[in-house]
Amino acid sequence: MSQLLKFPALPLLAAGLLCALPARAQSLPDAVPTVEVKAAHTRLLPYKELFYPMAKAVQQSLAGRAALAVQLRPARPGVRTDDLAVWLEGGGESLPVRADAHGLYIVPVADRIAAQDGSFSINKKPSDLRANLVLVPTLAPDAWTMGEIRRLLHDVHATLDPLVPWHHRFLMWAFTRKLGVSVCSLSPSSYVDVRDGERLLASYPTSEPARNHANAPVYCHRFTGNEDFDPRARLVLPEDAQVLLI
Repeated sequence: MSQLLKFPALPLLAAGLLCALPARAQSLPDAVPTVEVKAAHTRLLPYKELFYPMAKAVQQSLAGRAALAVQLRPARPGVRTDDLAVWLEGGGESLPVRADAHGLYIVPVADRIAAQDGSFSINKKPSDLRANLVLVPTLAPDAWTMGEIRRLLHDVHATLDPLVPWHHRFLMWAFTRKLGVSVCSLSPSSYVDVRDGERLLASYPTSEPARNHANAPVYCHRFTGNEDFDPRARLVLPEDAQVLLI
């Protein structure tokens, strides 16, 4: 999942597709744990104007199928990220945002912090890192069907296109018009099968080189949603499958 969308202030990963600019928004549940804001934190990116509405739109329209995340990579050689810590801060509150196994930080839907013009903060210099906004498929491995692929690709556009500033829409269209669902493996000799019940309709090798969210090499087969299969045809993924939007 890993093409970059580059905008003036922020390159964005089309692994999902998005674009990120300053951000703005509304109220955080009382159950969310908060910690004291420390002076050592450095403001990295504002939250309310785009991150928050995109995360909220994804939560409302794509929940269970995709999540919005931020990927932070070194901007130059020699910058360490193994000790990186990220917080979403605003109005005296600080919400820790933890990385997953691929180094992605899922963007919280934090209404109250957004209403306080909050921002993402880090324990490093902002110039040390490059931020990418990523859309991550979250559908269960055994739930992928041709119908789900088509529905997800359609709903990604319907959910996010209205939130992209007009001056970035052509770039967004250029990167997302060929967006597909890639089933990837660490092995170039794995296969993804398409089945109708027990009947094998097709078997595709994961032979196309790509990079995953952790910037590690993977091998993929890409589905565009235009394949000539019944919507109920299901995908049988490799054991080590990673599903990426690229």
